[in-house]
Amino acid sequence: MDLSELLPKEHVITVKSNEKQLVVKELIEKLQDLGKLDNADRYYAQVMHRETLENTGVGNGFAIPHVRTDSVKKLLTIFGICNEPVEYESFDNKPVKYVMLSIFPTSLSTKYLYLVGMMARIFSNTEKREKIDAARTPSKIYPILTKEAKLYFDSITQIDKEENHIESLAGVPSSDLDLLIRLDQLYRLLDSGDKSEALTKKINELRRFIDNRSLSYYERMRQKCQNPFSILEKNTCGGGHMVIPPAEMANIKGKKSLAVCTYCGRFLIIV
Repeated sequence: MDLSELLPKEHVITVKSNEKQLVVKELIEKLQDLGKLDNADRYYAQVMHRETLENTGVGNGFAIPHVRTDSVKKLLTIFGICNEPVEYESFDNKPVKYVMLSIFPTSLSTKYLYLVGMMARIFSNTEKREKIDAARTPSKIYPILTKEAKLYFDSITQIDKEENHIESLAGVPSSDLDLLIRLDQLYRLLDSGDKSEALTKKINELRRFIDNRSLSYYERMRQKCQNPFSILEKNTCGGGHMVIPPAEMANIKGKKSLAVCTYCGRFLIIV
């Protein structure tokens, strides 16, 4: 798969706006100017409504505002380079420099996820991210993205987790999920105001039965979002409302260890 199929060269632009809502609006209006959609205001409203469900600032200076709607027939993506860092309420509390906005139909959810997976891998790599920062302009950034896309899609059939934080959970028994859910319930009681010695004792005792790797990951996710767990029904993660690619689904179902969503990072409860 070539990057131009997902993100044409002319869809990589510099944005002038310096506020989240204005950046999103500018990107959607650019898609309209390019003749890719009409009624920019309608799509802007849909994207911003999606943002109220879950912020799409995924960290490392990167954000992926998007909406899934069958009012479009193609995957429409535009990549904005911000002149100045934009406050976006990202998971890592850092401002955003790059915003990739996508509008796509349900039938192309998998294609969209491949694109997001590729981009997320780029921006989670410090060296690659710094290379993009140094390039700055659309004409210099696009060749970098094209090269990285080729490397990613060439290896997509061999799900390589070596650079992914989820690899640290490989081999952790799935039974830990039940323990983590019980632990989360106790923490919620603690957060609600129950500071009793009995509750603290239960929490400490339960923590001893949980693998340190999954426990550390749970604590990081608990700081990032209110619910570290997501239901995986059929092939859709309820946390990010995203369809999991077939290759990833096969990997999740084929292992007996803890499963974590590649995109939202939550522990998966498979139903």
